[in-house]
Amino acid sequence: MKKMLLIAALAASVAMPAFAKNFAVPSNDPAVTITVPDDWKTQKIDYGFSARPQDESVVFYAESTDAKGLDKMMALNESWMKENKIKPKGKPVEQDFEMGGLKASLLRYAAEDENGETMVDFVFVPVSGNRLVMFTLWGSEEERKDHGDAIKGIQRSIKSIN
Repeated sequence: MKKMLLIAALAASVAMPAFAKNFAVPSNDPAVTITVPDDWKTQKIDYGFSARPQDESVVFYAESTDAKGLDKMMALNESWMKENKIKPKGKPVEQDFEMGGLKASLLRYAAEDENGETMVDFVFVPVSGNRLVMFTLWGSEEERKDHGDAIKGIQRSIKSIN
């Protein structure tokens, strides 16, 4: 009997959706909403927030600025790459696509960091007015595969408020 109850409890826990944290970006006058897995660590940063799984193998950032603040935000991201010893291997791959009903532009850098081969994606999404939301994903191909379901869930959760 105990074995049957244990099996039923395990089956129920697998069927239940994972809890999640919802964010609005920017927080003061939101343009988009994003959902991050509840077990990911989140932190407020200068232009938005960061999120990473418990093993900290990949990092996701959501940042927002207006046209006047873009240069400063990009300078901070350049400093971030240097601080984290991320060295791009040439020019990025560029691609336009749609994300959550919004037009987006991707810059994907093949790079190296202290752990070896890695990738850094910068996704730029123009939103209402002269505002821009930028999403960054950093991690190796293997690390991204390890957290693929969570990353896809985050990407699918991005929705425009307007």
